Amino acid sequence: MKRAGFLSLSFLMVFAFAITGALSAFSKSDKSDSQADKRKASYLYIQALDAFMNERYNLYGELLSRAFDLDPDDPELITRYGEWLLLTNANDSATVERGFDMMLDGYSRHPADYFEGQQLLNLTSNYRRWDDNLNVSEMLHKQFPQRNEVSLQLGRSYLMHALMGDTSYIKPAVRVVNDLESKLGKSPQLSEMKIRALAVSRDTVAIVDELNALYASSPADVYTALSVGRIYNSLSKPDSALHYFNRACEIDSTNGNAILMRAQLYQQQGDSVTFDREVFRAIKSQDLELEAKLPLIVNYVNMLYTDSTQHQRIDNLFETLLDVNPGEPEIHRIYASYLLQTDRKDKAADQMEYVVSLEGTDRTNWLLLAQLYSDQKNYSAAAEALDRASKFFANDLDVVRPRAVLHSLAGDVEEAIDILRQYPDSLIADPEDKSELQSMLGDYYYRLEMRDRAFEAYDKALKYNPLNYMAMNNVAYYYSETDTLLDKAETYAERVVRHEPDNITYIDTYAWVLFKKGEFAKAKEQIDLALEIVGFDAASDSIETIIDKHEPSAGDDETPAEELDETDPKQSASAEIYDHAGDIYYRCGDVQKAVSFWQKALSMNPDDEAAIKKKIEQRKITDDVP
Repeated sequence: MKRAGFLSLSFLMVFAFAITGALSAFSKSDKSDSQADKRKASYLYIQALDAFMNERYNLYGELLSRAFDLDPDDPELITRYGEWLLLTNANDSATVERGFDMMLDGYSRHPADYFEGQQLLNLTSNYRRWDDNLNVSEMLHKQFPQRNEVSLQLGRSYLMHALMGDTSYIKPAVRVVNDLESKLGKSPQLSEMKIRALAVSRDTVAIVDELNALYASSPADVYTALSVGRIYNSLSKPDSALHYFNRACEIDSTNGNAILMRAQLYQQQGDSVTFDREVFRAIKSQDLELEAKLPLIVNYVNMLYTDSTQHQRIDNLFETLLDVNPGEPEIHRIYASYLLQTDRKDKAADQMEYVVSLEGTDRTNWLLLAQLYSDQKNYSAAAEALDRASKFFANDLDVVRPRAVLHSLAGDVEEAIDILRQYPDSLIADPEDKSELQSMLGDYYYRLEMRDRAFEAYDKALKYNPLNYMAMNNVAYYYSETDTLLDKAETYAERVVRHEPDNITYIDTYAWVLFKKGEFAKAKEQIDLALEIVGFDAASDSIETIIDKHEPSAGDDETPAEELDETDPKQSASAEIYDHAGDIYYRCGDVQKAVSFWQKALSMNPDDEAAIKKKIEQRKITDDVP
């Protein structure tokens, strides 16, 4: 897979222009002894540009560094090498400083390079180097005084210095804006820049004059009225703000922004009755397009959903919206999201059913529906949802894998196997994807006690991807459970633990393999490590404190695929781990601790309760063990 480029698009554009001038930049008639070095530097630089265009960034940096070493006085090389240092050492302040110094030096030698100037403006702004930003803005404006975007940037640079407290830049900022207005006319963008500068000096009279002049320039323009109203609101003048918001609604009664801003103003003033009236009036409006209503709905929900006493208001809002705009999947999707946020997953699933029926070609909708059913442990409904989705996405692995997992969780392991076996191997290009499917098949075959097929599938999984640690862990555990190839199982388990030394599931597998090999002391070292990670002190914790520390969990039962349920095995221990700990401690001669561990396992609803109860009652592993 080709690596994604890490440099900006503007950087790429700079190089596109740099290539065209690369030869001329180095065709200097220098008769000194360094002429050969300059020619070599020119050649290396052209090679570097070719490497950059082919996304071979490491090679680009190496060639650029060599070219700069040969000709450190060339402005183009100074600039490019400085940029390279800056963008590849962003966390090294000294290198960043050197990079900027070099880029500024290179640009000062060629200030007429418009694209270089724009690149520097972007970088100095991103790094909040406002003095450098102003320096470049002034140089660029001197070269291009007629370019409006350059003047605008200069005004912004002056404004930034004024906002940081240097009031000497207020007048220059206002002067630049006035010059632009003389050429372009009044606009909300320019007036806002001027008002921000005037606000530094708290010149309220001048600000009001500017707002009046802005509105007078376009009294029939809804966006001008909204801009004036918004600025008045920011100046804590709500009455004036409401006047202009009302004016905007008069100009265009279907403008969603106008309705939203006026409604928000009522909300800020604590007038919830008028706020609700405004929102519901907008929703019921036949003139207002759905696209304008949706931001209003989202804003309304975001303001109220955390207060459970407001849920009925929001439910009423959605019911009204759906009555006015039936058959709109986006409304159902937003409603489902709100219901999910308020932990009403069953109702959220109902809304997502509407979404998939109206818009069945969006894979994300189906996966969210399956997730909602899965969260309620309704695995049959979740599996059935992805069965329906498979009509649209028969060959989509992101649907096939969770579909198989959900059928397995629903108890239909044969169907899970059929789903995976029917998927055409020819459609899978990525070896990691092939490995994952084979690993899943291995898990399911083993659950059906088809062990030969399970081990065959695991072998394939590890051939496709020798670093599939989950498959490696599972096959090691199943080898130990069947007392098969225990040396190979130990190799796998040890490798997996080396890869993730704090994963308690992997550590438990390693401990269990060692236990099966009769290496009880080593097994105890590993299981103690797992228990330490989950916060259990084997030397001091009683069964009472264990129960207090750990909430019951579902153990090591299979969980949905990553798309549906992100579980972290490092966070909590399963009943199986405590059962293993009991067996290991029993073999090491600590019967009291062994019984405590078995009791803990029993409290977590293990798969084989009867076997654990028997061990607790008899205080030993099997009948034939004294």
